[in-house]
Amino acid sequence: MKPDEFIREVDEELQREKLTELGKRYGWIALAAAVGVVLATAGWVGWQRWQEHRRLAEAERFALAETQTGSGGPEAVGALLDFARGASPGFAALARLQAAARAEDEKVVLEALEALAADPASDPLLRDAALLMAASRRLGGGDPLALARSLEPLAVDGGPWRHLARQLLAAAQLEAGAREQAIASLRRIVEDGEAPFALRSRAVELLDALGAPPPRSTS
Repeated sequence: MKPDEFIREVDEELQREKLTELGKRYGWIALAAAVGVVLATAGWVGWQRWQEHRRLAEAERFALAETQTGSGGPEAVGALLDFARGASPGFAALARLQAAARAEDEKVVLEALEALAADPASDPLLRDAALLMAASRRLGGGDPLALARSLEPLAVDGGPWRHLARQLLAAAQLEAGAREQAIASLRRIVEDGEAPFALRSRAVELLDALGAPPPRSTS
C-alpha cells in the first residue's frame, strides 16, 4: 500500500470515529428535534380541536341566551348582554345586536349598540352599523352637532355605509341649524351614482323643500 493511501485510510477512520463519538455524545439533539416535531404537530391538531370545541360550546351558549329572550323582559335581554361580555368578537356582536333589537328600554338599546361600536375587536363593518343605528335613535335629542361629528367619518367617499350616514348627517345638521352643511350632505347623496335610488329620490325631495337646486345624478 502506498504511503498516501495508508494516510488517507487512517484519516477516514479517524473521521468515522469522531462522527460516532459525536453521535453518541449529541445524538439527543436529533432525538429532541424529532420529538419536538411530533409534539408540535400533536399540539397544533389538539389546538384546532380545542378551538372547534370552544366554538361549538360558545354557539350553544349563544343559542341558549337567545332562546331566553323569547320570554321578553329585561332579564332576557340581560342574558344576551351577559353572554356578550365574555364571548368572542363575532358572537359578542351578534348578541349585542339581538339585545338592541329586542330591548324595550331605549337606554339599554343605546348601551348595547354603543358597546358594539366601541369594541375594537369587533368587525369594523358591524361597529359602524351599530354607530349608525345608535345615531338614528339619538336624532331629536341630545347634541346634534356632536352627533353630526360622529357620523362624518362614516360619510366619506367609498365608505360602505356612506349613503345612510349622509342621510343621518344631513338630518343632524338640519337639527343643529346648519342648513348649508345639510344641503351639501344631501347633494353628495344625489351625486353618488352608487347610492340607492330611494335615498337619492328622498335627498332630491329634501333639497327641493329647502329651496336648493339638486345636482345632476351621476347615474
